Amino acid sequence: YDIPMPEEFEDKKIREMLIAVGENEEGKEIFEWGMKVFYFDRRKCLQLVNFSSKFTIFLIDVKKKELSDSINLLAFYLKEIYADNPKILKYIKKYFEEASIVVFSKLKNQSIIATLNNTQRSFALDGERFYNYIKNGVLKSVELNKEVNSDWIFREKINNKQNYFYPKDKFAEKLIEYYKH
Repeated sequence: YDIPMPEEFEDKKIREMLIAVGENEEGKEIFEWGMKVFYFDRRKCLQLVNFSSKFTIFLIDVKKKELSDSINLLAFYLKEIYADNPKILKYIKKYFEEASIVVFSKLKNQSIIATLNNTQRSFALDGERFYNYIKNGVLKSVELNKEVNSDWIFREKINNKQNYFYPKDKFAEKLIEYYKH
């Protein structure tokens, strides 16, 4: 996608603002997302994964000019997935008010890179699973994204102990934890 990094912007004010936003959010895992490009049916797709919860969103057939709209698509899927939970929807609204600017940087977190690779391979079956979500010629992406977050078990190691969880539950817990202060 040839995404410019904050330090590559020529306009000094924009460059400084993006660098400041990136520095402010670095380490706040609830606001950090890993992204990976992959292909499904010769279409460029994105997988997004949240650092704090492994909440995962698949965006299908994303054109270069639509990349800037990825935050709106993320918000759309979050609202759809939590449609039955008014408390979490309230937190999601606050979340996007607080994180209204997207800053891209090189992904260095090895755990998130492994999660992206593993989810693409084991859940998405390198895109082959997506054919199961095509009904009457339309890919049911809401169903797909609900399933990966509600029915697919993820794991993490904490203090040498394996913990298993559903990303939908974990992201909700992280939002509640973040906004209870």
